[in-house]
Amino acid sequence: MHHKISAIFLAVSLFARILAVAPNQMAADFNDGIQKGNLKLALGWSQENHEPYRAQLLQGQFEFFATDYFGVRGNAALPLSLAAPGMQYYPLTLGMALHFLPRHAVDFFAGADAGFVYFGTSQLRANWSTRITAIAGMSLYFWGAFFLEAEAGYSVLQYARDTAADLSAPTYRVRIGFYL
Repeated sequence: MHHKISAIFLAVSLFARILAVAPNQMAADFNDGIQKGNLKLALGWSQENHEPYRAQLLQGQFEFFATDYFGVRGNAALPLSLAAPGMQYYPLTLGMALHFLPRHAVDFFAGADAGFVYFGTSQLRANWSTRITAIAGMSLYFWGAFFLEAEAGYSVLQYARDTAADLSAPTYRVRIGFYL
């Protein structure tokens, strides 16, 4: 019984600390439109590429708001399921997003990510290649310090001459996260 009470106390304390580090996200200031200096952290699902190279990924993301409307973001992902036998797929990107209604109940955004993807299959030699993705999405804010995001984009992913695969295709992402 003592362990259950301790676990509940720890969970409540952690939740209170998260809320305390983002004071402008509580009470009347919840939808104040002020983002500058906030950091968003999120974890979610992503689907990339057409068959036969489709990848379903667990994606982590950060976004730091340099202004109320402009955020600098980064993504990294690990594969959950890969369509091709022996396939390796590990994307790392940095980018930016322009937010049209920051810190309101619904926020629409557009932007781009650029970076690298480590890709290979049992028939294609694995290597790092460049990638650019144009994105558009929507954030839903709730409980002051939390958000849910959905975005769609198109990745332009032309690999080096050593790799015969062109993985330019739509990408879909869903994330949930909180602010610091």
